Amino acid sequence: MDDIVVSSADGCGTVRINRPDRGNSVTPDVVRRMGEAVQELAETDGVGAVVLTGTGRVFCAGADVREMYDVYTADGPDALMDYLADIWMPAVQVTVRQLWNAPLPVIAAYNGAATAGGLDFGLACDLRIAASTAKFAESYVNLGMVPVAGGAYLLPSLIGLAPASRMIASGAFITADEALELGMVSEVCSVDELDRRAREVATEMMHGPVATYARAKRVARAAATVELEVALQESLAANIDLIARPDVRKGILAVMERYSQSPS
Repeated sequence: MDDIVVSSADGCGTVRINRPDRGNSVTPDVVRRMGEAVQELAETDGVGAVVLTGTGRVFCAGADVREMYDVYTADGPDALMDYLADIWMPAVQVTVRQLWNAPLPVIAAYNGAATAGGLDFGLACDLRIAASTAKFAESYVNLGMVPVAGGAYLLPSLIGLAPASRMIASGAFITADEALELGMVSEVCSVDELDRRAREVATEMMHGPVATYARAKRVARAAATVELEVALQESLAANIDLIARPDVRKGILAVMERYSQSPS
């Protein structure tokens, strides 16, 4: 089974995270291929927009803990921390940049729960639509970390500093309707209607030449692009510092130990 499924029809491309047995969680390889798929569709003649979505009941659960656990058991806790700092977090940030800078409309269709990086991938898109069953959490705090995939900047930009700060500090879920009220998503529809509605919105956003939208997007995001880049760099540096702290390190390793007792 392909972890990333790419298709296109009627000028609209679709990139689907296809790991339902893993909650559509991602490894560095999967997240790299997701970003590359969006980039390749953006460079494909005849494609004017891209929908990013997931298979099953979850949009994306963020990092694949099983893969992190494999590193931990094979090479030890120090290697896991190096892996997070040198491989995992940089890979995620590359994909966030690709989503943000894609020269065509990218619509996130949240088909279900989106947590941590899974939430942030959608925040980097141009527009977000949610299924009524979707729910959202900036759950990095559960590992003692800050949002490294742009969420520390993108979430406050979308919903305001106070509600974003609450989500980042608590790691608590909000519902699709709450996300709509906050302005994090532009609309909510039934699960059965999500794909169709996302494609309709994508078609609406393909009205003019692709080159025109690319230039408009670049102009509209110029200042925010600089600010996002600073936030990405600072969040990476912050997490590298944090995972060296005994209390944060202990929390991450506790998650690994819980996983070893009840692997999913």
